[in-house]
Amino acid sequence: FDTYKLGHVPGAIDFSINEKEIEKLLPQDMNRLIVCYCGGPKCGAWLKAANYVSSKGYKNVKHFQGGISGYKAKGGPLEKVQGF
Repeated sequence: FDTYKLGHVPGAIDFSINEKEIEKLLPQDMNRLIVCYCGGPKCGAWLKAANYVSSKGYKNVKHFQGGISGYKAKGGPLEKVQGF
């Protein structure tokens, strides 16, 4: 959760914190793109979120292999939780 607070892809949802209410936070359109990522290329945490949303019927679930570390390295804009 601390890495999410310090900087995440804008609009990203922290699955580990919001797992119990994730369905309320996901788009209603089952064909909308959902990108799952975690810390970096060797992290496998994204798979739990991807499997979950796929099991709920989402059809356009992708994995961003670079994770947040790759995103930052490419200069992507970050969103932070206020107060951090």
